Order: sequence, then structure tokens, then C-alpha cells
Amino acid sequence: SAYLVLRRLGRFGVQDAAGIAAHYGSVSAVTFIAAQQFVKAMGAEPEGFMPTLLALLESPGIHVALAIGALNSGVGGRPMRETLHEVLTGRTMVLLMGGLVIGVLMGGKNWSAIELFFDTKGPVFKGMLVIFLLEMGVVAGSRLGDLRRVGPFLLGFGIAMPLVHGALGAWLGSLAGLGVGGATMLAAMAASASYIAAPPAVRLTLPEANPTYYMTASLAITFPFNILVGIPLYYELARFIQGA
Repeated sequence: SAYLVLRRLGRFGVQDAAGIAAHYGSVSAVTFIAAQQFVKAMGAEPEGFMPTLLALLESPGIHVALAIGALNSGVGGRPMRETLHEVLTGRTMVLLMGGLVIGVLMGGKNWSAIELFFDTKGPVFKGMLVIFLLEMGVVAGSRLGDLRRVGPFLLGFGIAMPLVHGALGAWLGSLAGLGVGGATMLAAMAASASYIAAPPAVRLTLPEANPTYYMTASLAITFPFNILVGIPLYYELARFIQGA
């Protein structure tokens, strides 16, 4: 849906539309944590499997959008079969999906040896994240002038799309039997946009996509909107749907 809106209403090119859509097809771990803390503070304890759902939702949307972008831009003029093979076996797919498989196989004992690097509350992870975001900021800033043409549209897109996705998440979560807390968190995940996992995947697979567009939309618009306004809205919507 994000890709079609960006192509037909925003008049973005194939790679730019697919690149932005990849970010909105994934999830934000920080938004997830904020939603988790919010619903707990409101007394709506979410289901215990929500972190697993977060991990499962992180990569599929990215690869669907990347495949759409690669196929529609005719990468190298190659046949569809060859293009799909590149997307499915590329570095981003191997890293994201392979990481999940390795995590399942390695077990708790082996995990403890590398836990320091992946501990989101620890200094090593935060330091690497700061370096990564600074590098992405430099890349996006080098093309900041491109934002003038599409800035107003991106602002509207970065607010409207989370509201649509969040409403669908709250409704479908309630239909699936989740409580108010779980439905709110599913809505927040559906409404969020990745700015950690998606950017490197897009840069590797769709190098012509403008990083100023997808970083501005996901990090500068959608992320603060969800934190300040979106999560409370999704909570009230979930309560309304479930008659709480």
C-alpha cells in the first residue's frame, strides 16, 4: 500500500518508492519498547509473545519492497528469475534471516559470549548505533536539497500512513483475540517505520534510492509522531474496538 501511494500520489520513482516502502514494511524496536511501557503503565498487560512477533515482522516487509523495486526497475535488464534470485540470496536477506536462524540454533550458553555486543541497553550496541546513524545522517544530509520538492508530501505521508496501518493493526489484533495491550502493541508495530534494519538493506539492494527521503520520512516524521501522538491513539482505538 505504501509503495502504491508513493508511486501514484507522490510521483516518486520506482527505487525511491520501494526504498521508502521498505522502511514502512518493517518495524521500529524503539517504538515497540515505548508502546510496551505505555500499555503497562495503563494497566493493560500485553501478551508475552510480543517480542517474538517483533522479530518476525522485522524483515519480510523489507524484502517484499526490495523485490518490488528490483523487479520494476529492471535491474541490469536481466530476467525476472535472475533478479528474484539476487534479492532472495543477497547480503541483506542472508544477514536478516540468517541472524534469526543462528539465534535459534546457538542457544543461551553460546549467546552469553556475544551478548555484550547485542545488548540494546549496553554501551557497545549504543556506540555502534550512534556511529551508524551518524554515517546515515551524513549520506542523507549530502542530498538534503532534494527534500524541497517532496517535503510537504512526505510530511503528510509520514503521518497518514502510520494512522492507517495503526488502525488496521488494532482492528486485526482485536479480531485475533489479543487484549487491549497486545492490540495496541500490534498497532504500534504496524504503524512504525524501521530506521535501523531497513536503511542498509535499501542501500545495498536499491543504491539509486535517495536516503534523504527514506530517512526523513521514517526517522524525522513517523518516529516522533508515533511516540508523541500515535501510541495513545492506538491504545484508545483498541479500547474502543474491544468495548473496554
